[in-house]
Amino acid sequence: MEEMTKYLKRSIILLVLSLFFLSIHIQLAINFSVKKTAYHVVNRISRQIQERHFSRKISSTNKTGSMDNYRNKLYIVMNSPAGHASYVGNNENCTDIRDKTNCILSCPETSPKLVGRKTPYLFIPTTTKLKTALSWVKNGGRYSPYGCIPRHHVAVIIPFRDRDQHLKTFLYNIHPFLRRQQLDYGIYIIEQIGTSKFNRAMLMNIGYAESIKIHKYTCFVFHDVDLLPEDDRNSYTCTTQPRHLSAAVDKFKYRLPYKAIFGGASALSQSQLQSVNGFSNKFFGWGGEDDDMWNRLMHANFTVTRHSNKIARYTMLRHGKEKGNKHNTKRYKLLEDGYKRFKKDGLNSLTYNVVRIQINPLYTRISVDINEKEVMKVNAYFYT
Repeated sequence: MEEMTKYLKRSIILLVLSLFFLSIHIQLAINFSVKKTAYHVVNRISRQIQERHFSRKISSTNKTGSMDNYRNKLYIVMNSPAGHASYVGNNENCTDIRDKTNCILSCPETSPKLVGRKTPYLFIPTTTKLKTALSWVKNGGRYSPYGCIPRHHVAVIIPFRDRDQHLKTFLYNIHPFLRRQQLDYGIYIIEQIGTSKFNRAMLMNIGYAESIKIHKYTCFVFHDVDLLPEDDRNSYTCTTQPRHLSAAVDKFKYRLPYKAIFGGASALSQSQLQSVNGFSNKFFGWGGEDDDMWNRLMHANFTVTRHSNKIARYTMLRHGKEKGNKHNTKRYKLLEDGYKRFKKDGLNSLTYNVVRIQINPLYTRISVDINEKEVMKVNAYFYT
């Protein structure tokens, strides 16, 4: 009888303990379910708010409700809640920034890959060394970052004639420089062939006109082949105002030669270029074309911006006098009368012949023939 009593007591205690732990498990399950439900409710409401108030669809035509087909996929760009990076969905399931499968982050405003000031390489690399070191560059000199959607689509346009050795050194430096800035970019060598005097400004106009046929660029960097940037914080992007990039060149002891200079390397958006009708086509030979562009920008009420001389630093490759690029004796007269032809001389008066387009591993070379007499005949009444 006594043993029976002890057995019952133990059974009751075990039963009570079992009920106690069971109640705890039930309570935890209920709490988890409530929290999970609450999380999904809040998340769904948040998505609805984003879709209603923040969502926007990027369009090449700027028409409400259309979408931009990027890399042959449909991307929806959304402004995420405060405190989070913006994100891009590669399908309709991109609703949460934490979803790494369906959502791709847009590249940050400032690339985390920047290294700051870096002495350029001045040697002339072999073709094999170039291809090995820059194996990540796509045909035509194209590159776009992986793992994030680029914010800037940049065409780097180099007016060119008989500078193949400089070109190798330039490519060896510029590709890694642009890659660290996480840009979607392309390198375009606009080569003038034929016997006419070198026309740097017109080649830059041609570079703009031809590059937009190849890719949807929104920013255009016009760059001399003998300039090597020293600091990747000097961003090759476009802002609301034109940007003069090469403010501090070693040849000039890293000082600005004069305030109105706009030569060497500069960045202009498509709308800025169209606002001033591009560069003048009349400057054959050396000098004057950059000052004319400065005048155009001032006439259109733009303000030229520059990085500080500690960042906008360049090394210039040494070279002798160029054949076919003698000083332009008419440049002062052209500058004086420039305001008369801004609307008639530029992108809307281009006349040239594309001889060939070569898609090389590290750049796209567009060879053109320019007839100086024909170009100078266009709107010739401005010079009488």
